[in-house]
Amino acid sequence: MKKCPRCGKAYPDSETFCEDDGVALASASSSNRGTRVMADNPSGEGAPVECPVCGGKAQPGEVICNFCGTRLAPDQPEEKTAPAPSQASAARTRVSPETYVPASDRPRVTEHHAEQDSIESAEPGDRGFGVLGFVLAAILALAGGAWLAIYLSGRHQAAPVAEASPSPAASPSPVVTLSKTIGVQVNGDLTGATQRDAATLTKVFENNKVSLAAAYGHTLETSPGLSDGMMIRLHVMPDGTVSDASVRVSTAPNPSLDAEVAKAVTGWKFDSSAGSAIDVDYPVILATTSDTASIEADLSKKLASLAPGEAPEYAMAPASPAAAPTPIAAAPPPAPAPAPPPELAPAPPVAPPVVAAPPKPRRHRTSPGGGIASAPPPPSITERLNDELRANRKLRRVQAYAIGGNVTLSGKVFDDNDKMLAERTARGVSGVTSVTNNLTTDTLDWANTAIRINQQLQAAGLPGVTAKVIGKSVYLSGTVKTQLDKDRAVTVAQAAAPVTVRENLIRIEVGKVFGF
Repeated sequence: MKKCPRCGKAYPDSETFCEDDGVALASASSSNRGTRVMADNPSGEGAPVECPVCGGKAQPGEVICNFCGTRLAPDQPEEKTAPAPSQASAARTRVSPETYVPASDRPRVTEHHAEQDSIESAEPGDRGFGVLGFVLAAILALAGGAWLAIYLSGRHQAAPVAEASPSPAASPSPVVTLSKTIGVQVNGDLTGATQRDAATLTKVFENNKVSLAAAYGHTLETSPGLSDGMMIRLHVMPDGTVSDASVRVSTAPNPSLDAEVAKAVTGWKFDSSAGSAIDVDYPVILATTSDTASIEADLSKKLASLAPGEAPEYAMAPASPAAAPTPIAAAPPPAPAPAPPPELAPAPPVAPPVVAAPPKPRRHRTSPGGGIASAPPPPSITERLNDELRANRKLRRVQAYAIGGNVTLSGKVFDDNDKMLAERTARGVSGVTSVTNNLTTDTLDWANTAIRINQQLQAAGLPGVTAKVIGKSVYLSGTVKTQLDKDRAVTVAQAAAPVTVRENLIRIEVGKVFGF
């Protein structure tokens, strides 16, 4: 049992201070021996004592601060002038009351405050070493983490070659190829011409198309995404050189590209031949993707509308030396008159005979090469055959080319009847010995599209719906159970092919429920 030495109130042994006046409690044995907690005031002055830590005011004779729990020394002025370093640097909220606070309003000081005071009263050097050690440990931990990160990043770092920036080849390379539906065409007299068949001419293109790819790639730098289909005509001499080149027609006219392509093909070299010079037409496709069907279709339409004598879109021929003027024969001088004999009398002068002037030499037309121009060659089999095909409006999408008497037809017609009509027209041209019919029909394409759409409808759970395709239009018929299925059939059909549903004749029939 403990007792307050001031008010005499008894407390259990677990308590330390009086809750009324904040005076430290004393045990019963200490109070019996006359131990005083309150210090005597011999001077008799009643001035309050100021706490050196928090500045709180304490009553004279109190040895414990009622605000922060700091023990008050008897010699108060000396402690006030020289406070302990640990107490001066205490990181707690400083309370500076100016007046005395009643015991009921004062905070209760417990043993926890005493322990905290003992911690704060530790030596300054110990705390400084502790903080310094913590800072050093943190710096070492950060340095170790940084070194580990650098080590791991260097360990998994790719080789310098792999770190190089991606080259332009990473982008899709341009496609330079011959048309699959339009073949290589040869115009001119092939009598005695060797090494001028389609396979050899195609091989020459494959060996030299890198020059076309370079010209096309240069154009893509200023016109990204440009796709073009062009018919290039080369005038091949018997020795295999190309005397001139031209772009007959193209799907995307571009003068700079045409000029570069024509310049590139003039450097091609063919095998020499014993025949005469010929014209070779190459249907070239230039695209940024492998999907070239639309470009070939556009090129076919351009060729179908091209007139036989129409000037090329772009032509380039090497400069030829000027033809030397044909000399004109000069008139012969008149013969002198015979002198009279000296012994005879001079006879009257005789007029000299009139000499007829020689006929004026006939001028001949000269070719660009300087020789005498021959009569224009007769139209080739290919030219005559294409003229016959264009004369029939049903066959205007058909292209034909001939090698000797062998004719190949390419393009598209409406149905099988028009396909047979094109073949009969080709066989009716003089000089044609055989016909290879590679024509496709619109009706066959429509049927294939309808099959594809119907398969998609079946897979979507709409077996009662049927699609019919005419051109780019689709007509749906059949039965479904709900309006949702009817609308879904339209979506499935238009997603299966590039078509548009023109008529939706699907009927809605609600299924039976419980057999009724």
